[in-house]
Amino acid sequence: MCFSALVKQDLKLISQRFGASVVRASFDDYEKMSEENPKKYKKMAEHPRIYPGYYAPLILWEGGRRVIKPFRYRLRPHWAEKEIPSKYNLFNARLDALETRKSWQPLFMKQHGLLVFERFFEWVERDGKKTLISFAPDHELMWAPCLWDSWSDGTETIHSFAMITTDPPPEISEMGHDRCPVFLKEELIDTWLKAEGSKK
Repeated sequence: MCFSALVKQDLKLISQRFGASVVRASFDDYEKMSEENPKKYKKMAEHPRIYPGYYAPLILWEGGRRVIKPFRYRLRPHWAEKEIPSKYNLFNARLDALETRKSWQPLFMKQHGLLVFERFFEWVERDGKKTLISFAPDHELMWAPCLWDSWSDGTETIHSFAMITTDPPPEISEMGHDRCPVFLKEELIDTWLKAEGSKK
C-alpha cells in the first residue's frame, strides 16, 4: 500500500519535463473551492505531501495531447451514490486486480493518468512496532501510472484517481514492505496515457 507521497507541485516544471499543458482553468476553479472550503479542498501548494482525500496535479491524455489537471487521491467511482467508506482502499489499485475489481475494471484501458512525485511513505513493522519509512529514487523524480474517474451529482463534480501498485523490488521488500507503486518507463508514458479504448 502507498498511503502517502511527496508530490511535485511545480506545474511549470512538470509541464516542461513531461511536455504537458497545464489546464489553468481547472486549477483556478480548484483554488476557488479551496478558498471556500479549505478543509475539503486543501491548498495544493501548502500540502505537497498527499494522503487519501488530498488533491494533486495529474497528467492525462486529452484532445490528442498531455494535459495537467487537479485530481483527488482516492477514487470516487462514477457509479457510487455515496462516498465509499474509508475502510475500503480506493487510493491504491493492485496491478493484479485491474481487470477484475469493480472499481478498476471500467477504467482500465480507458482512463489512465500519471502522478509525478519525489518520494513515497510506508508503514513497516520493526521489532514488533510500526515504523514510518520513506523511499526515494537516486534521481529527482518518480512517476506512477494511475486510473481516474469523474463523479457528479449535477451540482458537485469530483475528479479522482488511484495509484497502481505491484509487488516491490528487492530493495523495498528488504525494508519490510510488500507493495509499491508501479514504476513506468518513460518511453511508455504515451502508450499508457492514450490507453487502447480511450478517447483519442
